[in-house]
This record gives sequence, structure tokens and C-alpha cells, in this order.
Amino acid sequence: MYYALIYYPDIKNERFHTLRKKYEPYYSLIPEHLPLIFPVPELIGLKKLEAHINETLTQWKPFKVHFHGLQKTWDQWLFLVLKEGNDFMIKLHDELYTDFLTPYLRNDLPYTPHVGLGFFSKGQYDFTNPTAQLSLDEKLYNKAKMEFENLRLDFWRTIDHLTLIKINTDFSKCWDLMEFRIN
Repeated sequence: MYYALIYYPDIKNERFHTLRKKYEPYYSLIPEHLPLIFPVPELIGLKKLEAHINETLTQWKPFKVHFHGLQKTWDQWLFLVLKEGNDFMIKLHDELYTDFLTPYLRNDLPYTPHVGLGFFSKGQYDFTNPTAQLSLDEKLYNKAKMEFENLRLDFWRTIDHLTLIKINTDFSKCWDLMEFRIN
């Protein structure tokens, strides 16, 4: 089992959800979300993780982010990215990956605050090997990119809470465990 910390932006757009269901391989696992702590093994301990998150968030006040724009990643994902608030999200991500979480920070992978929209590789994505080089399915990617561009996604959210989730080992089930308020 794994734990992860995320923000649910609660996007109310039926076409968005139709497209995400079409292109996002983990659509049925978890609703649209912005990850802050990527899956870490549960052996780190729930109480220890809960205390660490609470301690980190005591230094924070709610802040606004502006979702706007698409980005293709080096590993063939299409992301909805932030136009504003990116620096705050990166700073919060970095602060969360301190103390006993430091060994789980992937310095070899750039952190981009995002909502995953779809995966466009000709190969299978492997959470255990995220740096594997996969070739782009360019035709499918271009089709999806145009469909998402036509949605003109452009909205603001206030980051005032985060959700700790638990994911089973084969990434087929996910549960919300607790919510953390940012005051």
C-alpha cells in the first residue's frame, strides 16, 4: 500500500471528464487531482506522516492558483498546468519532502504542479520505473491536445485543504483517508 497527498480541484465540466476518461489510464482510480506527495510506501507510518503534514501546513495560509495551459511532459503525459501560483505549489511540495520523506523525493524528475489529463505513449506506464523512456503516440496525443485546447480550461482555485489518500499496491484502488485544512 501507498500514501499520497493531493489537492482535488473539483472541475465541473462534463466534457473535461469525458475526455479525461478517454485518455487518462488512472481515471477510474482517482478523480482529477494535483499531486503534492507522490505515492510513498505505507511503512513510513500513517501517524508519522499525518504529524509531518500538519506541522508543515502550520506555516501556510490559503493561496490561489490559476489553472490554465497544457504541457506535454518528457514521459508522454499531457498536463493541465498552472499559470499562476506555481511557485507556491513547488515551495509547498519541497517543504513536504523534508525530514523522513527526503529519501522519497525524486530529484531526477522535475516537479510540475499539474492535473493529469492523459498518457500518450505506445508503451505501458510503470509507477515503479517513471524514468523509463517511452515513445510518443503522436497522432493520439495531437488529437487529445486539440480536444483539451477546445475546452479553454481557465479557472482559479484556492488551495485551502489537501487530502491524504491510500492506494493499493497494484494501483487499482484508492481511498481518501483524511483532509488537512490550511488556515
